[in-house]
Amino acid sequence: MVRVWFPSMFMRLISVNTASKPGRAVLHVPPAMTKTEIKEYLTKIYNIPVLNVTTSNTLGKWKRLYGKRKIISFKRRDIKKTTVEFGEMT
Repeated sequence: MVRVWFPSMFMRLISVNTASKPGRAVLHVPPAMTKTEIKEYLTKIYNIPVLNVTTSNTLGKWKRLYGKRKIISFKRRDIKKTTVEFGEMT
């Protein structure tokens, strides 16, 4: 029996640019993920050679819903925007 660990963290693909060398992709990941975790996740699960990972943290926006009697305000979740450069696929 082989055990495989799948992380419970989401990765949302925003855009891919394969025309440039090296190819790039922009992802949204949870703020707790580090650059090394992102690189290991992509190389081990998807077998993608990763050259470089750059990240930037974005705070979630505050939103307001106006009702007849109340104003409800809530905050969207914080997001880490990640740009990944890929190597040659073999």
